[in-house]
Amino acid sequence: MSITSIRLISAVAPADVESKDESQLSIIIPSYSSVKPKLPLRWQVVMVGLTCMCTFGHHWSDALTATLKTTIEHELKINNSEFATLISVTNLVNTFLCIALGFAIDKFGGPLLSAILAAFCLAGAAVQAGATTNGFNSYHVLMVGKIIAAIGDGSLDNAQHKIFTTYLAPGNGFALSIGESMANMAQYVGQSTANVMSQNLGSYSWPLWIGAIMGLFSFLCAICAFVLDKYLRSHYEVVEYCKRFDQPSVGGVKVVTSHWSAVRQMPFTFWFVVLFATFQTGGVESFVSVSTQFAQQRLKKGAVVGGWVSSFYLFVPIGLTPFLGMFIDAYGRRVTILFISGCMFLISMLLLRFSETVPTFICAYIFYALAQSITPAPQVEIMRSIIPDPRYYATVEEYSPCITESIVQASIIITVIATGKLQDLSSTNSLEGAVTVWLVYAFASMLISGLLLGACYWSWGKRYLPAARLSQVRPRYVEREVERLWELRRHTVAEEGKRDESMMPKQKELVLKSPVPGSVSLYARWVALGTGFTIVLTSWVIFGFGVEWGAQ
Repeated sequence: MSITSIRLISAVAPADVESKDESQLSIIIPSYSSVKPKLPLRWQVVMVGLTCMCTFGHHWSDALTATLKTTIEHELKINNSEFATLISVTNLVNTFLCIALGFAIDKFGGPLLSAILAAFCLAGAAVQAGATTNGFNSYHVLMVGKIIAAIGDGSLDNAQHKIFTTYLAPGNGFALSIGESMANMAQYVGQSTANVMSQNLGSYSWPLWIGAIMGLFSFLCAICAFVLDKYLRSHYEVVEYCKRFDQPSVGGVKVVTSHWSAVRQMPFTFWFVVLFATFQTGGVESFVSVSTQFAQQRLKKGAVVGGWVSSFYLFVPIGLTPFLGMFIDAYGRRVTILFISGCMFLISMLLLRFSETVPTFICAYIFYALAQSITPAPQVEIMRSIIPDPRYYATVEEYSPCITESIVQASIIITVIATGKLQDLSSTNSLEGAVTVWLVYAFASMLISGLLLGACYWSWGKRYLPAARLSQVRPRYVEREVERLWELRRHTVAEEGKRDESMMPKQKELVLKSPVPGSVSLYARWVALGTGFTIVLTSWVIFGFGVEWGAQ
């Protein structure tokens, strides 16, 4: 195998003057003569199975602390603000660490980072279990365990997605859905059995130790996946797909230079989706931290019943999510699914806020389960589909989910700390007031996704947010839609018409997914980037207040 260096020069002029230094990017692509046999399907299945198991233990143990909220507060003698700090410390670490680990995933690959990150999850789970064993009951040691686990927590899923895009390409929607389904299964089993084991075995440390054992199992699976990946690459033709042009390259595409400033070249659609995730994903995931206790209060039952009921929302995604992934691969409609998800979340919170009957409560949890089911896959897939240029592949294919996750983690911190304080201020320790916070988040997510969906059909949206429209159409109709949007683009940006005759459909797609040239577009993207940074900074300040409130 010989290595040929190719210089890729963009066919598109930079969107603004600040991107002139990025118009060229060195890429090394292996020049490969086909001498290795094609990768057998059985090895693909084995690799995908091992990759799913890499995160199984992490998702199992991650759900335990929130499920055991009432028991942990009683045994450690802490208030709701201190518990909120304990929960959100994981999110705090990942407001910055997941971005740094995005570099590592892109540089060293998914299999190696999966093994390393799974090791941190295992170590953190073991420390948390030890902090609750034999009457030790140390709040600070438990927090140390959460911090160690957080190092692997934030980016393990991203490393998993990196492997999926190789061994289950080009059906990325289906691949991501398999991972999400297995994650939900792990959380469901861990969350639904935690209080049962705690009561029947006499100590709440037992479910935490079981979680650590599952973490060990996942770590061993990650080691096997790393070794198997090395073996398959040396003995078979492992094909990696550059999703932007749907063309495979053997051995992968290695980007020699990448620049953080490429993030500024993301279209405004990208920041719309980030804003949606800030409220939707942030709200949905933060509600998990109190879902068991909320079920206990509404149903007036013990921790066991509360754990079973609150874990129900995880049962629905196990079967629904893979089918949703296949639907996305075949029909697109990513923005529509985001809007439906936002509506489901809003209905759920409205029912919880304005009705206290048991049937309404069950109905609200069903809508919440549906929102949880259909949120992750289209959100990740729309991020991948709106990346405008393969020269941003290394920088943004990994960093865009990391940037999104960083802002989402910050949103979760703000929500969890605020709701913990509101619960402490309640004379009855009620969560009713806290539901208002999630109701606001749900309304914001529905409004944002509704605007994005409308942009897919309004002429103004098609002109200025064409990436949203292209993520909405069926894959086989993309080229036809590109030509339609190109006609609108020519009237929006006059200089585009000068290259109309010589440009191929894929080049036109690249232009359409790039930001509209002009100072207004540049200013808007700077504002979006600054807003994301402000949210992260605010979360650190709120976390500091949470520590102070807990101490009081």
